[in-house]
Amino acid sequence: MVTVLRGLGLLLIFLLELAVLTIGARWGWMLDTPTAVRLLAAIAVPLLLAGLWGALGSPRARVPLLPPAKRAVQAGWFVLGGAMLALLGHLRLGLALVVVWVTVTILLRRDP
Repeated sequence: MVTVLRGLGLLLIFLLELAVLTIGARWGWMLDTPTAVRLLAAIAVPLLLAGLWGALGSPRARVPLLPPAKRAVQAGWFVLGGAMLALLGHLRLGLALVVVWVTVTILLRRDP
């Protein structure tokens, strides 16, 4: 049972990671700029975020970080996602994203 719950927690974290990429695309598209710039931002922001996550935040990151630094990068990732949602006018959803990530992360760390 514990393994199933751990798997569900990890799946939820992964889905939240993907949500941040989607939020980044939406944020880029909603910039108050010409359409060509918005399109570029809608593509570039999630690509930049994915590159940063792959290099620093993912479990198999290319740059090895000490656990506190990796947790800081991961926290920054989800806080940035929440902030982008807030900037899009969805303050409660942004807060919920961060709260769910914090809750699941704490539960996963407590699990043996």
